[in-house]
Amino acid sequence: MPNSSVTQQNHSSSEMLPDTSERLRTVLIVLYIIDLAGGTLGVIMMSHQLFQRRSQSVMTIIIINLLVLHTFMLLSIPFCLSYYILWEWKVGMFPCKLARAIISLHMYTTFAFYMAIIIIHLFRLELNKCYTATWVATIWLVGVLVVTPVFLLYYDTAEIHHSSKCFQFQKEIREVTMVIVNYCLVGTLVAICAVLTVIELSVICRLAAKYWPDINSHVEFRAQALSFFFILVTLVCFMPHYVFRVYYIQNGHLDKDHKLLLYNEIFLALTAMCCLDMLCFIAGIAR
Repeated sequence: MPNSSVTQQNHSSSEMLPDTSERLRTVLIVLYIIDLAGGTLGVIMMSHQLFQRRSQSVMTIIIINLLVLHTFMLLSIPFCLSYYILWEWKVGMFPCKLARAIISLHMYTTFAFYMAIIIIHLFRLELNKCYTATWVATIWLVGVLVVTPVFLLYYDTAEIHHSSKCFQFQKEIREVTMVIVNYCLVGTLVAICAVLTVIELSVICRLAAKYWPDINSHVEFRAQALSFFFILVTLVCFMPHYVFRVYYIQNGHLDKDHKLLLYNEIFLALTAMCCLDMLCFIAGIAR
Protein backbone atom coordinates (compact mmCIF):
# COMPACT_ATOMS: atom_id res chain seq x y z
CA MET A 1 0.00 0.00 0.00
CA PRO A 2 2.70 2.61 0.83
CA ASN A 3 4.49 1.82 -2.41
CA SER A 4 1.20 2.18 -4.27
CA SER A 5 0.52 5.62 -2.75
CA VAL A 6 4.03 6.81 -3.57
CA THR A 7 3.57 5.61 -7.15
CA GLN A 8 0.28 7.47 -7.41
CA GLN A 9 1.85 10.66 -6.05
CA ASN A 10 4.71 10.46 -8.51
CA HIS A 11 2.26 9.83 -11.32
CA SER A 12 0.08 12.78 -10.35
CA SER A 13 3.11 15.08 -9.99
CA SER A 14 4.42 14.00 -13.39
CA GLU A 15 1.02 14.87 -14.87
CA MET A 16 1.02 18.29 -13.23
CA LEU A 17 4.29 19.38 -14.86
CA PRO A 18 3.13 18.89 -18.48
CA ASP A 19 -0.17 20.61 -17.58
CA THR A 20 1.76 23.59 -16.21
CA SER A 21 3.96 23.73 -19.29
CA GLU A 22 0.91 23.61 -21.54
CA ARG A 23 -0.70 26.49 -19.67
CA LEU A 24 2.47 28.55 -19.90
CA ARG A 25 2.73 27.82 -23.62
CA THR A 26 -0.87 28.91 -24.05
CA VAL A 27 -0.12 32.20 -22.28
CA LEU A 28 2.89 32.70 -24.55
CA ILE A 29 0.82 32.07 -27.68
CA VAL A 30 -1.91 34.47 -26.55
CA LEU A 31 0.63 37.19 -25.74
CA TYR A 32 2.36 36.86 -29.11
CA ILE A 33 -0.97 36.90 -30.95
CA ILE A 34 -1.90 40.13 -29.17
CA ASP A 35 1.54 41.57 -29.96
CA LEU A 36 1.27 40.63 -33.62
CA ALA A 37 -2.31 41.78 -34.18
CA GLY A 38 -2.19 44.97 -32.13
CA GLY A 39 1.32 45.90 -33.18
CA THR A 40 0.64 45.42 -36.89
CA LEU A 41 -2.55 47.47 -36.71
CA GLY A 42 -0.80 50.22 -34.77
CA VAL A 43 2.15 50.39 -37.18
CA ILE A 44 -0.13 50.58 -40.22
CA MET A 45 -2.41 53.26 -38.76
CA MET A 46 0.42 55.40 -37.36
CA SER A 47 2.36 55.15 -40.65
CA HIS A 48 -0.75 56.40 -42.46
CA GLN A 49 -1.08 59.38 -40.09
CA LEU A 50 2.60 60.32 -40.38
CA PHE A 51 2.40 60.12 -44.16
CA GLN A 52 -0.49 62.58 -44.11
CA ARG A 53 1.13 65.03 -41.69
CA ARG A 54 4.64 65.00 -43.21
CA SER A 55 6.04 66.54 -40.01
CA GLN A 56 9.79 66.61 -39.33
CA SER A 57 9.77 67.35 -35.60
CA VAL A 58 12.00 65.50 -33.14
CA MET A 59 8.98 63.60 -31.81
CA THR A 60 8.02 62.50 -35.33
CA ILE A 61 11.56 61.27 -36.00
CA ILE A 62 11.50 59.20 -32.81
CA ILE A 63 8.10 57.73 -33.66
CA ILE A 64 9.34 56.78 -37.14
CA ASN A 65 12.27 54.96 -35.55
CA LEU A 66 9.92 53.21 -33.14
CA LEU A 67 7.80 52.13 -36.10
CA VAL A 68 10.86 50.64 -37.80
CA LEU A 69 11.80 48.83 -34.57
CA HIS A 70 8.27 47.49 -34.09
CA THR A 71 8.17 46.31 -37.71
CA PHE A 72 11.39 44.28 -37.36
CA MET A 73 10.12 42.76 -34.13
CA LEU A 74 6.71 41.92 -35.63
CA LEU A 75 8.42 40.07 -38.48
CA SER A 76 10.01 37.71 -35.95
CA ILE A 77 6.80 36.94 -34.04
CA PRO A 78 5.34 34.45 -36.59
CA PHE A 79 8.44 32.27 -36.08
CA CYS A 80 7.96 32.40 -32.29
CA LEU A 81 4.27 31.57 -32.67
CA SER A 82 5.03 28.66 -34.96
CA TYR A 83 7.53 27.27 -32.47
CA TYR A 84 5.27 27.49 -29.44
CA ILE A 85 2.26 26.11 -31.31
CA LEU A 86 4.11 23.16 -32.86
CA TRP A 87 6.73 22.93 -30.07
CA GLU A 88 9.27 22.31 -32.79
CA TRP A 89 11.80 24.61 -34.51
CA LYS A 90 12.25 23.67 -38.15
CA VAL A 91 14.42 26.38 -39.69
CA GLY A 92 17.82 25.94 -38.02
CA MET A 93 19.75 27.51 -35.19
CA PHE A 94 20.84 30.73 -36.91
CA PRO A 95 17.23 31.90 -37.46
CA CYS A 96 16.56 30.93 -33.83
CA LYS A 97 19.35 33.18 -32.57
CA LEU A 98 18.38 35.90 -35.07
CA ALA A 99 14.76 35.90 -33.83
CA ARG A 100 15.93 36.28 -30.24
CA ALA A 101 18.45 38.96 -31.24
CA ILE A 102 15.69 40.97 -32.96
CA ILE A 103 13.40 40.78 -29.91
CA SER A 104 16.26 41.83 -27.62
CA LEU A 105 17.33 44.61 -29.99
CA HIS A 106 13.73 45.83 -30.02
CA MET A 107 13.51 45.76 -26.22
CA TYR A 108 16.71 47.69 -25.48
CA THR A 109 16.50 50.16 -28.35
CA THR A 110 12.84 50.93 -27.66
CA PHE A 111 13.77 51.53 -24.02
CA ALA A 112 16.47 53.96 -25.15
CA PHE A 113 14.04 55.91 -27.37
CA TYR A 114 11.47 56.05 -24.57
CA MET A 115 14.06 57.45 -22.18
CA ALA A 116 15.12 59.97 -24.84
CA ILE A 117 11.54 61.21 -25.17
CA ILE A 118 11.24 61.57 -21.39
CA ILE A 119 14.55 63.45 -21.06
CA ILE A 120 13.71 65.79 -23.96
CA HIS A 121 10.39 66.72 -22.35
CA LEU A 122 11.75 66.94 -18.82
CA PHE A 123 14.57 69.32 -19.67
CA ARG A 124 12.75 71.01 -22.58
CA LEU A 125 15.59 70.32 -24.95
CA GLU A 126 15.52 72.00 -28.34
CA LEU A 127 17.42 69.75 -30.75
CA ASN A 128 18.17 70.58 -34.37
CA LYS A 129 18.16 67.97 -37.11
CA CYS A 130 21.91 67.37 -36.88
CA TYR A 131 21.87 66.59 -33.14
CA THR A 132 18.73 64.50 -33.51
CA ALA A 133 20.20 62.45 -36.34
CA THR A 134 23.42 61.96 -34.35
CA TRP A 135 21.89 60.54 -31.17
CA VAL A 136 19.30 58.49 -33.09
CA ALA A 137 22.10 56.93 -35.15
CA THR A 138 24.08 56.31 -31.95
CA ILE A 139 21.18 54.38 -30.39
CA TRP A 140 20.85 52.25 -33.51
CA LEU A 141 24.59 51.58 -33.74
CA VAL A 142 24.82 50.51 -30.10
CA GLY A 143 21.84 48.19 -30.55
CA VAL A 144 22.99 46.68 -33.82
CA LEU A 145 26.70 46.44 -32.99
CA VAL A 146 26.35 45.30 -29.36
CA VAL A 147 23.04 43.53 -28.70
CA THR A 148 22.73 41.61 -31.97
CA PRO A 149 26.29 40.19 -32.09
CA VAL A 150 25.91 38.91 -28.50
CA PHE A 151 23.13 36.56 -29.59
CA LEU A 152 24.53 35.71 -33.00
CA LEU A 153 28.08 34.98 -31.81
CA TYR A 154 28.19 34.37 -28.07
CA TYR A 155 25.00 32.34 -27.68
CA ASP A 156 26.12 29.44 -29.82
CA THR A 157 23.69 26.85 -28.32
CA ALA A 158 26.19 24.15 -29.18
CA GLU A 159 24.38 21.46 -27.21
CA ILE A 160 21.19 21.77 -29.27
CA HIS A 161 22.47 22.21 -32.82
CA HIS A 162 20.82 18.93 -33.84
CA SER A 163 17.68 19.53 -31.81
CA SER A 164 14.29 20.89 -32.80
CA LYS A 165 14.22 23.20 -29.76
CA CYS A 166 14.86 26.92 -29.80
CA PHE A 167 15.49 29.74 -27.30
CA GLN A 168 17.38 27.33 -25.02
CA PHE A 169 20.05 29.68 -23.65
CA GLN A 170 20.14 28.42 -20.07
CA LYS A 171 23.79 27.35 -20.18
CA GLU A 172 25.17 30.56 -21.70
CA ILE A 173 23.28 32.92 -19.41
CA ARG A 174 24.81 31.26 -16.32
CA GLU A 175 28.40 31.84 -17.44
CA VAL A 176 30.26 34.29 -15.20
CA THR A 177 30.77 36.91 -17.91
CA MET A 178 27.12 36.95 -18.90
CA VAL A 179 25.98 36.97 -15.26
CA ILE A 180 28.05 40.11 -14.60
CA VAL A 181 26.85 41.76 -17.83
CA ASN A 182 23.22 40.97 -17.05
CA TYR A 183 23.45 42.23 -13.45
CA CYS A 184 25.11 45.47 -14.55
CA LEU A 185 22.63 45.95 -17.39
CA VAL A 186 19.55 45.28 -15.29
CA GLY A 187 20.82 47.46 -12.45
CA THR A 188 21.56 50.36 -14.80
CA LEU A 189 18.22 50.20 -16.63
CA VAL A 190 16.18 49.86 -13.44
CA ALA A 191 18.07 52.77 -11.83
CA ILE A 192 17.54 55.01 -14.88
CA CYS A 193 13.84 54.20 -14.99
CA ALA A 194 13.42 54.73 -11.22
CA VAL A 195 15.17 58.12 -11.25
CA LEU A 196 13.23 59.41 -14.27
CA THR A 197 9.95 58.13 -12.80
CA VAL A 198 10.48 60.05 -9.56
CA ILE A 199 11.47 63.22 -11.42
CA GLU A 200 8.55 62.91 -13.84
CA LEU A 201 6.02 62.39 -11.05
CA SER A 202 7.31 65.44 -9.17
CA VAL A 203 7.10 67.57 -12.33
CA ILE A 204 3.56 66.41 -13.13
CA CYS A 205 2.40 67.08 -9.55
CA ARG A 206 3.90 70.57 -9.68
CA LEU A 207 2.27 71.35 -13.03
CA ALA A 208 -1.06 69.92 -11.91
CA ALA A 209 -1.05 72.18 -8.85
CA LYS A 210 -0.02 75.16 -10.96
CA TYR A 211 -2.56 74.79 -13.78
CA TRP A 212 -5.48 73.14 -11.95
CA PRO A 213 -8.30 72.76 -12.95
CA ASP A 214 -7.67 73.58 -16.62
CA ILE A 215 -4.55 71.42 -16.89
CA ASN A 216 -5.26 69.78 -20.27
CA SER A 217 -5.24 73.13 -22.05
CA HIS A 218 -1.55 73.69 -21.27
CA VAL A 219 1.04 72.33 -23.71
CA GLU A 220 3.64 71.91 -20.98
CA PHE A 221 1.41 69.59 -18.94
CA ARG A 222 0.40 67.54 -22.01
CA ALA A 223 4.08 67.08 -22.91
CA GLN A 224 4.86 65.75 -19.44
CA ALA A 225 1.76 63.54 -19.53
CA LEU A 226 3.10 62.04 -22.76
CA SER A 227 6.42 61.34 -21.04
CA PHE A 228 4.60 59.73 -18.14
CA PHE A 229 2.78 57.48 -20.62
CA PHE A 230 6.13 56.14 -21.83
CA ILE A 231 7.23 55.62 -18.23
CA LEU A 232 4.09 53.56 -17.62
CA VAL A 233 4.78 51.47 -20.72
CA THR A 234 8.34 50.91 -19.49
CA LEU A 235 7.18 49.92 -16.00
CA VAL A 236 4.53 47.51 -17.32
CA CYS A 237 6.37 45.97 -20.27
CA PHE A 238 10.09 46.11 -19.46
CA MET A 239 10.61 46.17 -15.70
CA PRO A 240 9.01 42.73 -14.98
CA HIS A 241 11.42 41.09 -17.43
CA TYR A 242 14.46 42.89 -16.00
CA VAL A 243 13.59 41.94 -12.42
CA PHE A 244 12.70 38.35 -13.28
CA ARG A 245 15.95 37.93 -15.20
CA VAL A 246 17.93 38.32 -11.96
CA TYR A 247 15.79 35.64 -10.31
CA TYR A 248 16.14 33.40 -13.38
CA ILE A 249 19.94 33.68 -13.41
CA GLN A 250 20.10 32.82 -9.72
CA ASN A 251 17.70 29.87 -9.91
CA GLY A 252 18.08 28.66 -13.49
CA HIS A 253 20.19 25.68 -12.42
CA LEU A 254 17.19 24.38 -10.43
CA ASP A 255 14.88 24.58 -13.44
CA LYS A 256 14.79 20.86 -14.24
CA ASP A 257 11.33 20.94 -15.82
CA HIS A 258 12.06 24.18 -17.78
CA LYS A 259 9.18 25.99 -16.07
CA LEU A 260 11.35 29.02 -15.24
CA LEU A 261 12.46 29.10 -18.87
CA LEU A 262 8.84 29.43 -19.98
CA TYR A 263 8.19 32.13 -17.39
CA ASN A 264 11.21 33.98 -18.74
CA GLU A 265 9.80 33.69 -22.26
CA ILE A 266 6.45 35.05 -21.05
CA PHE A 267 8.11 38.13 -19.55
CA LEU A 268 10.08 38.55 -22.78
CA ALA A 269 6.85 38.36 -24.79
CA LEU A 270 5.47 41.04 -22.47
CA THR A 271 8.29 43.38 -23.52
CA ALA A 272 7.10 43.04 -27.12
CA MET A 273 3.69 44.35 -26.03
CA CYS A 274 5.17 47.85 -25.98
CA CYS A 275 4.48 47.87 -29.73
CA LEU A 276 0.86 48.59 -28.77
CA ASP A 277 2.02 52.14 -27.98
CA MET A 278 1.13 53.17 -31.52
CA LEU A 279 -2.50 52.14 -30.97
CA CYS A 280 -2.50 54.36 -27.88
CA PHE A 281 -1.36 57.28 -30.04
CA ILE A 282 -4.11 56.61 -32.56
CA ALA A 283 -6.72 56.33 -29.79
CA GLY A 284 -5.53 59.60 -28.26
CA ILE A 285 -4.49 58.01 -24.96
CA ALA A 286 -0.90 59.17 -25.28
CA ARG A 287 -1.66 62.67 -26.52
